[in-house]
Amino acid sequence: MTRVTVTDSNRMISGNHIMLRHRTSLAAAFRWEMRKAGNLWYWITTALFDAIGMFNGWSQYADYQDEFVRQNVTWTAIWGQAILLPSMVFMPMLVAAFAAQIESNEHHGRNWQRLNAVGTVDVAVAGKMLHGCMVSFLTVLVFEVEFILVGRFVMGFDLAQSGPFLLRSIPLTLSVWAIVTMTQVVSVKTESFAGTMSVMMILTIGGCVLSLAAPAIAQLYPLALITSASAVRDLAGIADPGSMIVSTAASGTWILIGAVVFRRLARRAI
Repeated sequence: MTRVTVTDSNRMISGNHIMLRHRTSLAAAFRWEMRKAGNLWYWITTALFDAIGMFNGWSQYADYQDEFVRQNVTWTAIWGQAILLPSMVFMPMLVAAFAAQIESNEHHGRNWQRLNAVGTVDVAVAGKMLHGCMVSFLTVLVFEVEFILVGRFVMGFDLAQSGPFLLRSIPLTLSVWAIVTMTQVVSVKTESFAGTMSVMMILTIGGCVLSLAAPAIAQLYPLALITSASAVRDLAGIADPGSMIVSTAASGTWILIGAVVFRRLARRAI
């Protein structure tokens, strides 16, 4: 998954030359990120792990259906179990692996040095940020689609009541994007897939611990942002605008900080 062949390296170098010939517009940088991201494994794995979460949600609802019916609980019962493991472990590690795979290749081909030499590193960073945003949106979209399919067509829930869960896709997307950005920052320093994933795994474990031991602090911790954005620890507040705003603001802040640090480190890459 992380091995870089001569062909891969030449393709990246060629792509950088294409970007340079076109003065490296943001659109060109974004398209190049799309081309070099070998991501089929990521989407298959994401869909499978999300499906595991959906099965857990369905199973819990089936086991305690009478109790849930008495309390008029529908979508919330599925959401709580469906998002718990993905938000704490699966999503952070998968998106980190996806971003780390791409970024480790930059060092094998010395692409940062080439981009710095011709003064196009800023546009390249912007292209990577834009690509990270798109991947984050699609990652959350996969989860939301599976959630709606299970709730509506398997459980028969009223689609009109799914609004708050769909709105959660906004802070969820930003929280995933924050993790992608942080992975990109770490990758510039570690310069390898293994090094990046070691750091991200430690940070993810820290996020799990904080989510369990200190939920209030975890709202601001980057690797626990998905958990707080999903409101899985406070399902009664799933539709609370204040909760969504806090999660969105925290994620947005980390994205901005990450973007600034990413740009600075990329400019210093040697």
